[in-house]
Amino acid sequence: MSDAPVMISIRNLKKSFGDLHVLKGIDLDVRRGEKVVVLGPSGSGKSTMLRCINALEDADSGTITVDGVEVTSRRTNINRLREHLGMVFQRFNLWPHKTVLENVMLGQMVVSGRSKAEARERALKMLERVGLAAKADEYQRVGIARALAMDPKAILFDEPTSALDPELVGEVLAVMKSLADEGMTMIVVTHEITFAREVADRVIFMDGGVIVEQGNPEDVLVHPKEERTRAFLKRVL
Repeated sequence: MSDAPVMISIRNLKKSFGDLHVLKGIDLDVRRGEKVVVLGPSGSGKSTMLRCINALEDADSGTITVDGVEVTSRRTNINRLREHLGMVFQRFNLWPHKTVLENVMLGQMVVSGRSKAEARERALKMLERVGLAAKADEYQRVGIARALAMDPKAILFDEPTSALDPELVGEVLAVMKSLADEGMTMIVVTHEITFAREVADRVIFMDGGVIVEQGNPEDVLVHPKEERTRAFLKRVL
């Protein structure tokens, strides 16, 4: 993995909301095909970091580059960026007034300029890809299908299982594992420690707006060096 080119590069990323300093200088490189799992307590800045990568939040300072495109540049066409950078949200972020199929079609037509017929054909393939039976209430797998339909080079997952009923968690994690096996570049914010141990190439622990510790799953999850990491793992385990 160390020989793979860098897909996502973050340098000295800072973000505040009023007087609340959420990100205090994040430096991170994610290589093509790498699976990075981000752990940390609520309020540590994990989700804000993902939203800055996808330009859903504007960075106060620092730079973010995705596959050679500088996200933080005013000249960047954000829609073009998002064609190749999928995101799956905690709360699904689907259009409630549209069908499952229409949700997967919409971004392809608006962002990628695909015809309705092309978008429909790919949407059907991606819904089949995530194993979605004819159950319109399984929205998180629809969210993954929607992200896949854009032919992404990387996907950001923001706590994708935290809002799910327990019986659906395993199904969504299984889809994510299959994507990892296929070599998808992934940054996953989650509290699913077992998933991190089985899938991640690298685990990052964030707290207080900084990266406290990072390394392979064995180092961070079994033999953490930092007291803050040990305290967090003791709580979640």
